[in-house]
Amino acid sequence: YDAFMEALTIYGLVVALALLFANPFV
Repeated sequence: YDAFMEALTIYGLVVALALLFANPFV
């Protein structure tokens, strides 16, 4: 169990969703 990797994965998912919704070309 690696809390750092879990946090990094969650952060990556949040960033991906943010970019998806913020991208006017999608």
